Amino acid sequence: MTSEIITRADEIRGISQSCKTINDLARKLGWSMEVTRHANTVLALNLPDARLQTGPKTEAKANPKQPKKQGGK
Repeated sequence: MTSEIITRADEIRGISQSCKTINDLARKLGWSMEVTRHANTVLALNLPDARLQTGPKTEAKANPKQPKKQGGK
């Protein structure tokens, strides 16, 4: 697979410019994450892994269940 990465280096670099994460690149190329991570290191694309990009932590909020009305009138 490394030989394909090397031969398509310019194409992969062009596609990676519009990607924010390795996961985005894997989707665009149709490759597995393992191969895409390898291409990221071989070509020094410096794309971050999607699981490492987390937003700010949010405070947990309770969501109590509302009592259901039962019975007739």
